[in-house]
Formats: sequence, C-alpha cells, structure tokens
Amino acid sequence: MSGSSIVNNERNVQGKKKKRRISLTCIFASIVVIYLLFLYLVMVGFDSGKKQENNNDGSDSSSSQLRPAKGNSVKDDVKSQPVEKKQATLNDFCGTCMYRGMDFNCDERIDWVIKNKKLSKTAAMMQDLKYCLKEGAQYDAEANPSPQNTNPQLELDPTEEWGVELEPILSGSFIKDISRDEITITQPKTANGGLEGLMDSRKAEDIVRSVLSAAKYGDREYDTTSNSDAIKSDEGGRTAEMPVLTAFCEPVNQTTWKTKPLPVRSGPTTKASLIPMEFPNVKSCKNIQAQWPIDTPPVDIDPFLPWIHDVFPSADGKNVVFIAQNRRRCFNGQRRLKPGEKVPKGVAEHKSYIHIDYKKNYFMRPQSALFQHVPVKKITVDNESGDDDEPRYRLASHEDADADGMETRMICRFKQFDSNTGKLSIVGYSLSEFEVDYDYHTFKKGYLHSATAAGFDNHMIWQSQLMFKCPVPPEFHEQVKSGDTVVDDYSTLFVDLIPIRTPPRYTPPKEFFPPRYNFKGAIDQLFVADDVFGKEHVLPKIDESGRWENIPVCMPSLMTHVIPKGEDLNALIIPPEPKLKNKIDILPGAAPKIHKVIACTWAATTFRTRGNRANVNDGKRRLQEWLEFNLLSGFDHIYVYDNSGAFTNEDSLADVIGLFDKSQVTRVDWPCKICSNRDGNEGDRSSQYAAESSCRLRFGAHARWLGSFDTDEYLVPMGDFNSMGEVADKFDEDGVKVAVFKSSPAKPRFDLLDDPDNTMTSAGTFTPTVTEDETFLHTYNCNWEKFPRKNDLSHRRKQMYRADYVKLHYVHYSTITVVSQLTEAETNSAGEIWTHRYKEPHAHEVDEETEATMLHTKSKVEHNTNGWDSRCKQSVSSIMEGHCSLGFPFPKDYDPNKIPARSDGRAYNCFMNEIIETRWWPKLVEAMERRGKITG
Repeated sequence: MSGSSIVNNERNVQGKKKKRRISLTCIFASIVVIYLLFLYLVMVGFDSGKKQENNNDGSDSSSSQLRPAKGNSVKDDVKSQPVEKKQATLNDFCGTCMYRGMDFNCDERIDWVIKNKKLSKTAAMMQDLKYCLKEGAQYDAEANPSPQNTNPQLELDPTEEWGVELEPILSGSFIKDISRDEITITQPKTANGGLEGLMDSRKAEDIVRSVLSAAKYGDREYDTTSNSDAIKSDEGGRTAEMPVLTAFCEPVNQTTWKTKPLPVRSGPTTKASLIPMEFPNVKSCKNIQAQWPIDTPPVDIDPFLPWIHDVFPSADGKNVVFIAQNRRRCFNGQRRLKPGEKVPKGVAEHKSYIHIDYKKNYFMRPQSALFQHVPVKKITVDNESGDDDEPRYRLASHEDADADGMETRMICRFKQFDSNTGKLSIVGYSLSEFEVDYDYHTFKKGYLHSATAAGFDNHMIWQSQLMFKCPVPPEFHEQVKSGDTVVDDYSTLFVDLIPIRTPPRYTPPKEFFPPRYNFKGAIDQLFVADDVFGKEHVLPKIDESGRWENIPVCMPSLMTHVIPKGEDLNALIIPPEPKLKNKIDILPGAAPKIHKVIACTWAATTFRTRGNRANVNDGKRRLQEWLEFNLLSGFDHIYVYDNSGAFTNEDSLADVIGLFDKSQVTRVDWPCKICSNRDGNEGDRSSQYAAESSCRLRFGAHARWLGSFDTDEYLVPMGDFNSMGEVADKFDEDGVKVAVFKSSPAKPRFDLLDDPDNTMTSAGTFTPTVTEDETFLHTYNCNWEKFPRKNDLSHRRKQMYRADYVKLHYVHYSTITVVSQLTEAETNSAGEIWTHRYKEPHAHEVDEETEATMLHTKSKVEHNTNGWDSRCKQSVSSIMEGHCSLGFPFPKDYDPNKIPARSDGRAYNCFMNEIIETRWWPKLVEAMERRGKITG
C-alpha cells in the first residue's frame, strides 16, 4: 500500500468519527430544545390560566391586559406568594410588554409617539407608563402626570396657564356670577351691534341682557328698526297654557377639561346655576323657522347648546331632524399682529395672525364637541328621587357602551300635552343619532384634526353644518307621520334636547373611531375613554342639566308647506321611465319621490356682497325672471328661502312668489342673518348654509335630483335636451350621482345696458344697470371664455345631485356622500374602491355642448367699472375674465385671424351662447309677458 493510500484511509476514518460526533451533538441539542419548548408551553398555559382567574373577578385593570414578552418566565411561586408593589418609575417601563392587549409592544408604541407626536422619549414613556409596567410596579396617576403635547402654532394648550383676560372666559365665571334678577330687559334697536362676527365686545351682563331681550321680544322684531309689526298667526298657534320653548343655560367651566378623569358635574350645584330663558314668540309650526331664536341665541351664554336653525319630523314620523350651525365659526375673523405686539397669555397665533375676538372664539369651543360622538352606557342609580322611568347614563368606552349609545351626543326626552287637562306628561326617551360621521370624513379627507383648540379651522367646511336626529318613540310614529300631533298650527308633542357635555377631542379622529370601522389595534389609538372620562362618570339628571326644552314636533315638511294634510303622498309618486327602472337606486326607507328635479335658492329683496363691499337691491326682479326660466327649463318645483327679513321688516319676496302656482313654487320665511360676512375662511354665511341643508333634508327627501343655486345662476339644457328633467334621466342612465357645472361670472353686454351717464360718478365709474325691457339672461349672455369652457375657476362650480346620495352639501361641493361614509368593508362589498383620501367616484363634469351649461349673471357694481373707459379699449393678446368687466361680444362666426374692429374702439372680449340667444331667451320673454312683471 502506498503512502498516499494510507493517508487517505486515515482521513476517511477521522471524517467518519467527526460525523458521528456531530450527529450525537445534534441529537442532544434537539432533545434540549424540545424540553425547553415543553417547559415554555407549560408556563404559558399556566400564565393564561392565571389571567383567566384574575379576569373572572370583574377586574379590568390596565396591568391585567398586558401580555408577558416572549421569553419571560413565570415562576411557580407567583400564584401563591403576594408580590410587594412599588411606585413606578421609568426604570419600571416594560418595552417588550404588549401595549393594552394590542398586537404591538410598548417599544413600538413609543417609537410611533416620538415620530408622530413630537414628544421626547422620556415624555412618551411617561405618557404610556401605566400600560407598560413591569411585574410588581404600581402606577399612581397623581405621582405620574402625563405630559401634554403642544403645538403653539395650531393649538391652544388647555393645560397652559392663561392670563387674567381669559380666565373668566374659560372658567365660565363671567356668566356664572351674573344675577339675572338684577338685569333690566329693554328692547334694543339692533342685535350684536351689527358686528357680524368681527368682534363681540359686549360685557357678560350685556350678552345676557341681549339674549333675554331677544327671547322676550323675538329675534325678528328685535333686529329691525320698527317693532310695530309683530309676528302674528291668524290660523291658531300656541295658546297660553301650552308649553313654552325654553333654554336652560348652564355655565361652562373649560378649566376642568385638563383634569383626568373628567370631573363629574354635581347635579344640585348645576341645577342651581341654570339660567332659564323662555321664548314665547315661538308659537307657530308654519312659521317656526322665522320665529326661532337664531340671531341672538342662548348659545351665546351656553356654548354646549346646539345653534338650531330648523327642526322638523321626517316624512315617516320616526325621527325629529335638527339643522344646526357651528356658532364658533362666527368669531373666526382674524387680524395680523402689529410689529412688536405681544400676544396675550394663553392666546394662540397662526402665521402672525390672531383672532379679532379670541375671547368669544375660545368661549365657543364646546361647539366643536357637538360634532363628535361620545359613547354612553345606561345604568341604574339607587336611592334616587324623581322620575323613576328617567334613564341614567354614564360616559363609557366603546367596549362598554350600549348599542344605541355608541355614537351619540344628545339625550332626547319626549313629552305630550293634553289640551283637556293642561297636563304635560313624559312619554319616552331616546339618544340622538348623527346624519353623518364628521370625524370619519375628516379622516377620509386626509386631515389631521377635525377641529383645533385655537380655532384656525374654518377651512374644514363639513364642520359648519351640524345635522342630527332624535328617534321618536314608536307609539307616536303614525301620529307624527299623519300630522295628528299638531292642532291649530302648534304641536301637542314636544322634545327636550340635553347635550352630553364632554370636551372636544383635538386628537386625530382615527384615535377614537367606533368599532364598526374595524380600526381596533391600531398603534395610533391614543384616546382612551376610561382614562379621560373614568368609569364612574354619571351624567346629571335631565332637570339638573343645561338643555333645550319644549321643542315642538310639528308636521312633516310637505304637509306643512306644499301638500294639504291627509293627501296620500304615495299617490303622487312619479315612477321612473322604463329604461331607467334599474338605474335609480332609491335607498331603503327613503321618502316617497314626488318630483324628478327640484331647485332650492336662498334669496332676499336686497343683500350685501361678501366683505360688505356693495349693496345689491334687485332681488325681486331677479327672482321673478329666475323662477320663470327654471320652470321653463324643466324644474318641477322650486323652494325659495326668503332671507329678506334679515335686512328689513317692510318688504319680502312673497308678492313675487305669489305670482306662481303653489304647486310649483314654495316660500319659506327665513329671516336669520349671516353671522360673519367676511371673505374666505374667516367668514361664515351661516344663514345660507343652514338654508341649503334644510331644503335638502326637508324637500330633497321627496325628489330624485336637487340643485341649490343663486338667482343669478341659470341652468340651461343644451344639445337635443329640452328640459333639465330629460338631462337628469340621462344622468341616471349613466349612473351619475353628482353633475358638476362649470361657472364663471359673465359680462353684461354694454350695448344692452342702461345709459352709463344715468349713474355716472365724478370718478368716472357707473353702476351697470339692466334696462326694464331687457332680461338678465339676455344681457349677461356673454362669457369671457368661448363655449365649451376649459379654464373656469373650480371653486365657482355648482352642482345638481341625487338628493338621496349626497348627505352634506356645501354651496359648491358634495362634501359628504353615501359612498364616502362607507367603512372599508362596506365599500368593498358595494363594489366601490376604498381609499383613505376620498375622491368622489360618481361625479360627472357636464358636457356644455350636448347636455347643459350654467350662465352666471353675477351683478356688476360700481367698483367693477374703475378705469373701464381705458381698460375696455385696450387690445389684449388673451381674453381675461377681469380685464374689462363690461361685455363686448365677438361677432358670430368671426375669423380669429381677421377680427374686425369696433367703431367705438372697444375691444371684443366675450362670447355669446347661441342656444341661449336663439332658443331660451325668446321663450323666457314670452313667458314673462304672459305672467306680467314685478319691477324693483
């Protein structure tokens, strides 16, 4: 055998021995691993059993919700030997413990808080220490206060110490310390000094006096120069023995909001502090919108009361619907800080701006809370006197809340008046329901907050209109539906509205979504109800709480304004065309549809433009022409919300509306004022927004399509269509839910205007005036951009939409729709595409050549003619909207390369719509001649 063979044999023997050693080692290691795994499973099972025993005693403390981190051992003697607990410090922070039973641990949670909440690591750990304790550590809330996050640019930190200027405002002492008996009530000439949301500089006593005065004399008389014409009802109304609408105003102490858990309000103490205010001028169901206290409301004393603008029952009698506005938005006027100006202590600035009336803005912070749900649980309170049937509630988490108390904000108490005995009896209770989820929409729009403590949030337009309903007790559904609860124009059924008073949540909405959205376990769920509210926060009894009381439940809307009581609505239902039968998806439980297309408008005999730049007083003339045209163009019914009473008690639009048949045009007296007529995000045209919501929910419920337009906006069928009803049929056939119309102000044709010399000023300006023998439609048929338009401003667009699809509309936008409110699972189930940042999938930009167009005949006023003589003569390379406000139309079929010159030297600058000129204008003139004109 060679040497090399011997060496190879030795290597083979050594290799086999090495393999045997490795095999033995692997076997041994496997046995050890199996043994350790067995021990781990035994210990985990033991720990689970221990947790089950601990949870069976009803305890749900935070520490019992924590799961041990992987690899932790549980010794056998833990169960039998008590553990000595010690005060928790940061050394007791357990990063690997699972956070509140969620699917992530405490370290992951802290990393998220540091990144998204901009807290230091120490602050973040202290904030969540109670949920991340090592075994044996004890948490003391008083010894371990949670730090608060502060962004001074956007938030007024409620824990920050405020100066003496804000203290009485936030504590409510400036109202609480007033003795109503010492206030002399007089009848002032104007409300709020005509300040319109810029600044309310009245003292507390003056505010209370003004609200009491408005309550006694009525908002409408109170706001006018003459008080001789009181609101009268010739067809009955509330009698002296019937219940009077009353507001019980409760002083609000915002300084307690920083305390956790939220302090419980003492019933007897709260009851003693209530300021009752009766409103005897609310006495007619037919005129309830005109009589309701809106311009000088009790909300100015108690900001937790909803600022109600309208109230009515649903068509099926199952709900009482409320239309309210956000009173805080009235005080969002801002001013730039002066150089070197020091901001008052506790006042927030944003980009060098502060609110003009920051005190009233901060005082109104509870209004934001009314847009957010709060969970409650019905409980039993022992040894309590009073109404044995009154339900009592405590604030709760979603997990503890009752099904009907999961997403509520108001307690509703129903009462019935017996005219024979004069007795008022309680007949039922319910909890309010929101028409939409405002927080969810904030999330779907991609915004971080629904509201801010500092109040720089007017751009959140869906926070302007508060819409909710109180379910009617089932035994009264048929009576309300049939209108039998109303006798001689006043109701015998009433509802009390008791707001549940919790601070606004300024955290991202996702932090406290209801369970139906299935966001459970999300790492950014920061709002913990049991911490903020506690588990024993019992709400005061109803009679010990601030509230609206004796709100009349009147007849359904059509019965009040359009169709006589007793007429069968089902007999008036318009069936869809056969080809559309499967295209019109009426929602379950929807009211009977008796109209195909309706229009709503908010108008007045006179009005002031935004920023109060000009006064326009052609309201009557415009309305008559606009009504005539819309009836010609295929609208089945038009609802006019008459806002003339906001400016005068000597005139209204009633005589114009009286020219038309009641089956075609309905007037709703709507005299409440715009609370802030400022421009942009600082203004709030509250009266207009509430009117639009009222019309949509009152009357839109009975129509397939609805459009809210101003009386200077004309919707014109184009192409082969002869009516907007035909256009609506096409939209339904195509699956359209929201039809979007381009809009930009047209130019009045100079050649058709009244002679400028008749209104010429020394500055060379004049008021463009439509002559008596002309129409606005014809005179303004000159758009700066040729049809079909491309470059119009999107914020001016208007919409016609499916009334059962749009849930909140804001002037130009279908802000919230049925699809936008669906959860992710519901969206997928409906075959829609769910996205976080929602974009309306069923909107359609209307074809201006083949479907319809909008002509915006916005009045030009004197300041629009500054420099007109020279500006309108200049030759420009491109046609610009504002270069010359007067219209000089291009000739028909002109050659762009050979534009002829005008003999007067003016530059052509706008284009006529030939369909309007040749088809619709002649029809309008003929119809108006038949009916006769009202000028003015």
